[in-house]
Amino acid sequence: MKSNACVALAGALAVTTATLVPVRGAMAQLRVANYNVAKLLGDTAALGDVLAEAAADDSHGFAVAPAVLAFQEVQAAQVAELAGIVAAAAPSGITYALATYTTSPAEDGSGGAQAMFFRTDLLEEIPSGHQDIPTGAGRNADRWQLHLVGYDAALAQIYVYSTHLKAGSTPQDEATRQSGAQAIRTNIATLPSGAHVVLCGDMNLSGSGEDAYTTLVGAGGGQTIDPLGNGSWSGPANAIKHSQSPRDISVGPLIGGGMDDRFDLQLVSPAMDDGAGLSLIEGTYRSLGNDGLHYNQAINAGNNHYFPGDIRRSNLLANHLFDASDHVPVVADYQVPAVMSAALPGDFGRVILGTPFAVTVLVGNIADVVDPAGVDTLDFTVAGSGGLSGVESGSVGALPELAAVPLPVATAAVGFVEGAAVVTAQSEATQFPFWQLFTEGQIVRAANASFSSAVNQDLLVKSWTVAPNTGVQVLAVPIYNFGFDGDQALLDVDRLSGLAGRFSLGGVLPTGIGGVPGSVPLAFDTDGASPGTTSASVSVIVSDEDIPGATSSTIILIAEVVVEAGNVPGDLDGNGTVDGADLGLLLGAWGSCPGCDADLNGNGQVDGADLGQLLGLWS
Repeated sequence: MKSNACVALAGALAVTTATLVPVRGAMAQLRVANYNVAKLLGDTAALGDVLAEAAADDSHGFAVAPAVLAFQEVQAAQVAELAGIVAAAAPSGITYALATYTTSPAEDGSGGAQAMFFRTDLLEEIPSGHQDIPTGAGRNADRWQLHLVGYDAALAQIYVYSTHLKAGSTPQDEATRQSGAQAIRTNIATLPSGAHVVLCGDMNLSGSGEDAYTTLVGAGGGQTIDPLGNGSWSGPANAIKHSQSPRDISVGPLIGGGMDDRFDLQLVSPAMDDGAGLSLIEGTYRSLGNDGLHYNQAINAGNNHYFPGDIRRSNLLANHLFDASDHVPVVADYQVPAVMSAALPGDFGRVILGTPFAVTVLVGNIADVVDPAGVDTLDFTVAGSGGLSGVESGSVGALPELAAVPLPVATAAVGFVEGAAVVTAQSEATQFPFWQLFTEGQIVRAANASFSSAVNQDLLVKSWTVAPNTGVQVLAVPIYNFGFDGDQALLDVDRLSGLAGRFSLGGVLPTGIGGVPGSVPLAFDTDGASPGTTSASVSVIVSDEDIPGATSSTIILIAEVVVEAGNVPGDLDGNGTVDGADLGLLLGAWGSCPGCDADLNGNGQVDGADLGQLLGLWS
């Protein structure tokens, strides 16, 4: 089980950014190559070049260093030298180990034993799984049991068989091969059901009709499957299938004859060919360097076209194959099981009551492969519990592809919600096949804008009195989130509508209003304003805080601003205008009147001069 406490997945999963990244530094997909190296009697420098090209071979879409190198015709005295060649040819950072090696004087004398090397970053040998299987003519097939590094499932294991069946075309030779094939098949049949098997080597088969071949591929327990099908491989029409001989001439122990035989094969068990978990990648089986254009010729006759569009590289490889051995390697690529990781935000935040809302579970297939085809598709289910509901299924390929799975959240009641998502892998041998992720959040009521804290008030008539000619006056209007408590959304004032004339916005509108009221700032310009009342109908547009389910609404403010009359010269009655009433007061004060209001020029007399001044101020 994986829980939120370990969602780091060995440092690979960053929940805060919902990012899923590979967990392994090495490219996990598998390439298997088998090669009869003719007792190292060819050019060993060329042999190293061939092995280097087996790692660099991108003719089928991608390059990856072989995880398994299975060699035939390796005598005891040659093991150390071969190990050195393998190490020197390996890409930087790749280390190979020799699997259990067994031989005998009889096997050395009949051509040499099987030697298998494996990448230590990808595979580990289970030594108890090794067996020698007598196949006649003093030879043994070898079986090795390997486990994928970083995987726990029993089905993340491979049984590699390497064999060198007796050569020759006599009935006795064919009978010996048939007996050896039966021994191998009998051994495969003892393996657990669904075992992943690669059977490879130099089988010296004359054709698909030979008894040894039909024994290996026939239906039933211990069956292996030929990736190229069970049809004929003879003749120029099947030249692309051939593996022997890259030479047209025999020199010393290296046999010539040209590319016209398929002696070297790589067969797989049904479980290794079903597309699930460990499985052959369709279309990747090939004879290294064979372009299908050299039937019954040396592989380097004329130009070679193995690497599309790169004749120079193809020709170099063909020359190395010609010099290294009298066989060419057979290469095939295999996918690895999925590696699952999943992420869910630990806190989905606040959501408005009754809002349809879902959290997103991210599911990734994070096996570190060089090509998306190198990992099995991850099939999975996601089930919600507690405050999460729903059961969903999905599939996801290799990164950067991610699957986003929504799970509905219960939003029908106010309060804190806790939920869990269980992610279960359905694909074979998936690493980290079970994740339990937890999340929580809060369901809140919508905010409620009000001009009062005591009652829910959506309409307010508000008056202010201002002195004239005193500049822009800011008029504050309190606004409340009515009924606010911890289970209610915060309130934002978004904008004001209806401000015109002398009215304008007087500052920043308040947001995040909770238990403390906000202040809506209006501005009124008093300069040049006539005494009296100026009003505006202002729509205050408000909304919930920016959370799922937020909505907006409007409350109305009727703003009334009374401009005082102030001190107007000639306005003897103080009504803000100079009119007939003021004239009557002046005439009533006619004559000597030191200090009275009607003495407009201050000479102590209310006379014609004051009358003329008042008439000049008439409004």
